[in-house]
Amino acid sequence: MRPFGVETQRLLRLEKGHVIISQDTDGMTHPGEIDMGWAVSRTKPFFVGRRSVDILEALPQKRKLVGFTLPKASPLPLEGHLVLKGADISGNVTSCEYTQTLGMIIGMAYAAFDQSTPGQQIPIRVEDGVVVQATVVKLPFFDPENQRQEL
Repeated sequence: MRPFGVETQRLLRLEKGHVIISQDTDGMTHPGEIDMGWAVSRTKPFFVGRRSVDILEALPQKRKLVGFTLPKASPLPLEGHLVLKGADISGNVTSCEYTQTLGMIIGMAYAAFDQSTPGQQIPIRVEDGVVVQATVVKLPFFDPENQRQEL
C-alpha cells in the first residue's frame, strides 16, 4: 500500500457507496433514507431519539439516497445541484466524481422515493440550467462482493 490523499480517499469511499455523515446526510436525514436501519438497535428498551425514529419509520418514505451514473462526457453535477421531478425539486446531489476505475461519473443524491428504482432515469440540473439524465444504480458502484477488500 502507498500513501494517498484525502481526495483519493473520498473517491474510493464513493465507489464503495460509503456515506459520509454531514456530506451525504443533513439534519433531517433518518436511517431508513440511507439504508442504515441496521444501525438502530431494536434490542434496547430506550435510547435518545427512539420516539422520533419510530415515528419516521411508520410514515411513508418521501426521499431516498440513491447512487447514480452518467457517461464520462456528461457535465459533472456538483454538490447541491438539484434532482428534479417534473417542474418540482425532489432532491439534491450530495457527492459526485469521475472515476477512472469505472470510466464514468458516479454520485449519490437524494431523490423522491418513487425515483429510487435502479435503472430509472433522474433529471439533474447542472451548471447554466442544463439538465442531464442520470441512471439510478444499486450501491456500491465498485466491488459489490467485497472481493478486493478481502485480499
